[in-house]
Amino acid sequence: MRQHSASRYRCMDGIKGFALIGIMWYHLSQSTLSGGFVGVDVFFTVSGFLLGTSLLREIDRDGGIDIGWFYLRRLARLWPAMAFMILTSVGLGWLVDRDTLVHAGGASLSSALFATNWYEIATGGSYFDSTSPQLLRHLWFVALLAQFTIIMPLLVLLLHRIRPCAPRVCVTVALAVLSAVGMAVLFRPDADPTRVYFGTDTHCFGLFMGLALAMCVHRLEEGRDALAVGDAPAVPGRTVMRWARMCAPWLATVALVTLIGLMMHVGQDASAFRGGLFAASVLSLVLIGGSIVDGSWMDGLFAWRPLALLGKYSYGVYLWHWPLFLLIQLLLPAWRGDGIWLIWLLTLVASGLMAALSWWMIERPIAEGLASLRRRRADRAEAPAQARIVTNVVPQSYDAPAYAPPMFVQESVPAQEDAGARAERPVSVGWLRATATVVIVVLAAVGFLMGVKDAPAKSRIQMELERNQGALNAQADKRQSDAEAAKAAAEAKKRAEEAARKREQAKQEELKNLDGKDVTVIGDSVTVGASPALNELLPGIVIDAQVSRSVLKGPGIVSTLKSQGQLRKYVVISLNTNSQTSAEDLDAIVNAAGDGHVFVLVTAHGDRAWIPPANQATFDYASSHAANVTVADWNAAIGEHPEMLGSDGIHPGPEGQKIYAQTVKDAIAGWIVDH
Repeated sequence: MRQHSASRYRCMDGIKGFALIGIMWYHLSQSTLSGGFVGVDVFFTVSGFLLGTSLLREIDRDGGIDIGWFYLRRLARLWPAMAFMILTSVGLGWLVDRDTLVHAGGASLSSALFATNWYEIATGGSYFDSTSPQLLRHLWFVALLAQFTIIMPLLVLLLHRIRPCAPRVCVTVALAVLSAVGMAVLFRPDADPTRVYFGTDTHCFGLFMGLALAMCVHRLEEGRDALAVGDAPAVPGRTVMRWARMCAPWLATVALVTLIGLMMHVGQDASAFRGGLFAASVLSLVLIGGSIVDGSWMDGLFAWRPLALLGKYSYGVYLWHWPLFLLIQLLLPAWRGDGIWLIWLLTLVASGLMAALSWWMIERPIAEGLASLRRRRADRAEAPAQARIVTNVVPQSYDAPAYAPPMFVQESVPAQEDAGARAERPVSVGWLRATATVVIVVLAAVGFLMGVKDAPAKSRIQMELERNQGALNAQADKRQSDAEAAKAAAEAKKRAEEAARKREQAKQEELKNLDGKDVTVIGDSVTVGASPALNELLPGIVIDAQVSRSVLKGPGIVSTLKSQGQLRKYVVISLNTNSQTSAEDLDAIVNAAGDGHVFVLVTAHGDRAWIPPANQATFDYASSHAANVTVADWNAAIGEHPEMLGSDGIHPGPEGQKIYAQTVKDAIAGWIVDH
């Protein structure tokens, strides 16, 4: 390994660049690299390694960790650039398409507080749902790393108390495994995986694994230094180190190829969340370990200038690529098909330009301010300035931004530039930058405020989908209601048919036993004509019928028959042929009979004007006196066989007489069954 005192792993930028390519590819064209999100876990592992190495070296150098200073540096790395991106993106969304601003206020606040991941989980957001993209959703990653950064110095201090190194590493690996197991257990194939992917508890295994590697490398560096000065080694000797240097690059090569394979084949399913992402973290360890070994060809590969530059400035590129990709698509909707290449190209170019602008306006001045503050701290401590500059993991020139998404954990210190050099810089450049920064930030802030103020609760697409879904639901409800109504009607019909069948069976049984011993008929000429059939069908019946008799004579006849003892239980009244019949007429007949009788009212048939209203009065009266009145509908029965009437169309012929008698008998039997 390199010198412990000033070790700089130049391959780290290239590894971050490789991981960022996977993430951006996944965001821009998920269908062609379905597992590109594996790059996230490469970043987590790199970040855990670099942060852990930085903290361990600070303990070696200063005897402890200045936690407040550590938090200040990390906050300065992450927050200003992210805040500028949030202001600008929301303002651009307000200008381009306000559908991108749904819940912009809550999303912006949670992002500024490094809580995007839990905000998305709490509000039901989905990292994997491309139908409802949000400008700031990608900041879940920054939030998760920032949350882990809070506990990391405390964890390192606690673990540093454990001696020797092996138990420390075992505890750290155990925490990583516990996190991976949590992801596997909580993942449900039939549910959205955002909870296990965004959750700090279920997706911090890469950071723990990176910290474990940092402990191992730190211990090897200590052993190497001990060997160099002739102390008794507490780590593997020179032979083991030589074999490690020989094998590590090959293992790193295999790890790199395997990671690329994971990006190509892993999906948003159990292949990722039940071992795939944890495997990516382990492979990232191998990749890092095999690349930082002295003489590794992987170091040269990742030091390739374009890849290293992408990794070096990956934080800014990561911050900007997602919102710009969404906004450019909205600006050029016609190019989403075959012309998507233009959207990709514009996204990459615009992301680079905005990352450069953010570095020039925001990140570089803050890095210089931190360097100045560090020098003042060193002067107050009366120590040489150079010795007191915090080197951390990767001493860089002043142009290094915060760690990329959130990857830059090394200090971006303008170490090469002293106060004299800065004094020689043209004053106009500083004023130009300050003026541009103020103008652009003010414009971005105004746009942000307008965007939050005008942010809709729902996008137009969502409202349209909800309207259409409501219409579909209404149609489905109507179909369901119609189906239920049809089913109920069918069941009711079935019940009615069954009841009618049973009634008919009971009626037929009653008809077999029914005779005329309990029946008295009071009628007109139609009854006279049908009397032979009545006597035959209802033997023993009492018939009092006379030609041209009207209903007005009914009460008197009833009274006479009652006094003679001839008014039986079932009293058949057939007097509608010769005169109008009213409810009062029928009341008079019923009252004359007294209690204990059932009245069978026979309708009339003929072309006389009074017959229809008389028949209607008959039905109405029976309906209102159902307990003791029923109807024998001679009109309907003979209406189906008019050929069985005499020449006058009123009186029955021989066959019609049978129908008349059967109608009366059926009415009596029906009442008996019903009651």
